[in-house]
Order: sequence, then structure tokens, then C-alpha cells
Amino acid sequence: MNERRYKHPTILEAVFELGFQSAKPWGISSFVEFAGLAKERGYPLIKDAAQSFQVTFPVTGGSAPTMMPVASRVQTWNEEGTQLWQASPEMFAANQRAPYKGWEAFLPHILEGLELYRKVASPEQAEVLKLQYVNRIEVGVDKNSPLDFVTFLPPEIQYADGIVNFVCRTEQFFVDGEQMAVTSTRDLSATIGVAVILDILYTATKPNLEQSALISTIGKAHSRVILAFEKSITDALRERMEPV
Repeated sequence: MNERRYKHPTILEAVFELGFQSAKPWGISSFVEFAGLAKERGYPLIKDAAQSFQVTFPVTGGSAPTMMPVASRVQTWNEEGTQLWQASPEMFAANQRAPYKGWEAFLPHILEGLELYRKVASPEQAEVLKLQYVNRIEVGVDKNSPLDFVTFLPPEIQYADGIVNFVCRTEQFFVDGEQMAVTSTRDLSATIGVAVILDILYTATKPNLEQSALISTIGKAHSRVILAFEKSITDALRERMEPV
């Protein structure tokens, strides 16, 4: 499935990640080597993200989200602060923050960073592949309900006068064993009107790292994420984003 293009996409951040089981930690030289390679490619801003945390939602229902410290990693940013690569013995990630310029721009960013990671880490097998798109959808002060723009929401309740906060989440599975979680929640940081966060996270286990096979897996992940997004929004939002 090709990605539908919009002049004003709602994507806050797109993230591609490969997770590994590291046999041993990197020394400081490995972090420096990756940072040096990234700087040569136009990502000169370096950050050590050793103190950050990651919130993980359970794949199956019934369990509470967990917050875990993220292992030491190096982040290399472009000068505009819109793209970065992250690297550690346990993971490689490529991030694209708004403005999102489409898959034809994001995929080369993924592959270029992964090429550098292979030079430093020489990975033979990945445990997990993730592709995540985080969208922020402004409802505005003139709309009565987020349902004007988002279909993936809790059903209207009949025993009260309105809903202030909400979280709606599903885990969805494919016959090939891959899975996707779709979450919508009210953005409580919005100061005017209402905004909805629509988070789509796709997960594949033990992806083949051979280049053509990996590109095929990434493409399938992207197609399924885009389909989930299109199934979760209304024509009114499409019109506001302005298809091209």
C-alpha cells in the first residue's frame, strides 16, 4: 500500500527501531566511532541518553504499563533538530520529527543510519523490529467531539453528560505472527480546545537482517501502519490535512 500524501500531516514523530541481545557492552570507543560516522553524514549534535526512560505497554491485556530506564545510548541529531539516529549495543533507532516529509524521505534516513550501525556493531540477528507513528490531531474549540476527526475512540457513554479524558487501546495480530497496537488518548497538555494523540506501534520479531529481506519487512510494517492510520481517521481530517 502506498502512503497517501498530505500537505499538513499530523505526525509528531516517526520511529524505526531494531532491538538486539548484546553479548557485551560497547566501550566508549564504539560510541565515539558511531558519533563520528554520523557527524560525517550531517548529524553533528551528540547527546548521551543514558538517563532517559521508556514507557512500555503490555502486548496482552490485563497488565499495567511499565517504565524502564533506557540503556546508555548515543543520539546523533541533525542541525535542524528534526532527525536523529540512536545507537547502543542493544538497539538502533532512526527518528523523524515533524515536519514529516513522507516515506520516500524517512526510509533512506533509516537505511543510512543502519549502514553506519552495521559498521560499528556488525549485528547478525535482531530480536525485534518496531515502527511507530505518533500523531497529534487538533480537534479545536468549535468541535463538540473528537469523533469529527478520529474513529478509533471509546464509544459514547449513556450514563453521564460527557467524557473529559479517555484512553482507547487495542492489540491486533496478523497471521504471520506480527502485531500492532493502536492507542488514542486525549492530549492533556492542550491548552485550547481538545487534541487527540493517535499512536500506532507495529512489532515484528526476529527480522531477517539481509538487506532485501529487511527492506521487505520494513515496507510491510509501513503499509500496515498507514492502513491502520487511514482506518482510524475521518474524511473531515483528510480534507483538513489536504491530500496531494
